Amino acid sequence: MTQTNSEGSSENRDNDAGEVEAPGADKGRFGYNPRPPSWRRAAIGGIGFVIVWVLINLLVLKTSTAYTWIGVGVALVFYIPFSYYIDRWLYRRYLTKSATARKAAS
Repeated sequence: MTQTNSEGSSENRDNDAGEVEAPGADKGRFGYNPRPPSWRRAAIGGIGFVIVWVLINLLVLKTSTAYTWIGVGVALVFYIPFSYYIDRWLYRRYLTKSATARKAAS
């Protein structure tokens, strides 16, 4: 379906200060603006991983229940902290790069 907006999505827009910005200029690189890391989000990801782990182990691989639950415990112990610290590292890296880019722009 064609776009009916007369301005079009590829045109620049004026911001509050009257300066012309490219579309998506308020977001980070590739339109991605990361959220700060949280243990809650890491735990939710870990629980999702464990659900997939249990389904694959019990239904596809047909491993015993005991080995599956041992694997669940090991996966949670390693996945949640690892996920949190990777998110923290990436977020700090993003903040550093965006601060450097802002200094260079001004």
